Amino acid sequence: MQIPFIGTWLFKNLEEILASAAISVTVLVVIINVILRYGFGFVVPWSEELSVICFVWAVYLGISSCYKHKLHMGVDVIVAMLPESVKPAFRLCVLVLLLGLNAIMTWLSFDYLMISTKSTPVMGLSYFYINSVLLLCFGMMCLHTLRFIAQEIMEMRALRNAKA
Repeated sequence: MQIPFIGTWLFKNLEEILASAAISVTVLVVIINVILRYGFGFVVPWSEELSVICFVWAVYLGISSCYKHKLHMGVDVIVAMLPESVKPAFRLCVLVLLLGLNAIMTWLSFDYLMISTKSTPVMGLSYFYINSVLLLCFGMMCLHTLRFIAQEIMEMRALRNAKA
């Protein structure tokens, strides 16, 4: 039995780990704030900002995670109508289109990140750190799309070799 390399495991589960941490912090901060508000009449001033920031991170990381596991809904009416011999090439074209779209979103996220100069009112946290989830999310989606393209090419080669 081979022990998996921690870096490989971490990369394979990065979105899920970060999203779980973000949603856990959100839930914990909200619960503590509710207890403090109704039990002691005291509110932690930065708790609302922190919970919203963590929730935003959890949502975007969840988007990337679902994309990685191909859990987003898709409409495959066109693919279903195509002959079996054309389907792999069509799926490859769709993946290349998605790679282009994700690359554009990554670039736009980078541009948006570079102009993020404001800070949150209570915590004083720069929006640079909050908006960096966009670059991380779309960058990871580009990497996943490259993996999907490689898998599709390997499947197309295997099909071609099986026919030969």
